[in-house]
Amino acid sequence: MKNSFKLKLVAAAVLMASGVAHAGIANVPGDGSVANPYLMGVIGASPSVLAATVTGSPTSFFEEFANFTIPTLSTTSGSANTYSLNIGGINVAEITGLTVEVWDDTHPSGSTLFATLSGNNATNLIGDLAAGQYHLDISGNLGSSAHIGQYSVALQALPVPEPETYAMLLAGLGLVGFSIRRRKIA
Repeated sequence: MKNSFKLKLVAAAVLMASGVAHAGIANVPGDGSVANPYLMGVIGASPSVLAATVTGSPTSFFEEFANFTIPTLSTTSGSANTYSLNIGGINVAEITGLTVEVWDDTHPSGSTLFATLSGNNATNLIGDLAAGQYHLDISGNLGSSAHIGQYSVALQALPVPEPETYAMLLAGLGLVGFSIRRRKIA
């Protein structure tokens, strides 16, 4: 029994140390506050991830913000996830009710809500976003016995092909079809 408790204690220490080491995510400036939102930079075909650690008293509410840029008209998707740590039946690291809203413009200037993601790690289609500035409003509560919580938000933006690209594709398919038809006749 003592070894099991010691093992859980060591696991908790490792998780807490890794959480502190990665408060925010490397190379993402900002602290998530109204005055200093996280800066996720340009979102592209490779997923961009914001991971953050939140501290406070149990059940306390938190709200953070992140700005990002879409470089060209893109089909955008995202997901949000929370991480918890349970020791002896008590959640010592937990976030409940994580909500991530995707807005236009930088925080706090947004006026159009594009999508709301919940902290269930499901990938959600945000939609086609035009080139420009956007921001995330991130909120939730710490668990009933937790003084710490961790969450992550991942975003990906795949450029929408221009109409000329579709025209070239159709022209190429037409030429291939014409070539195959000519071979059958000859």
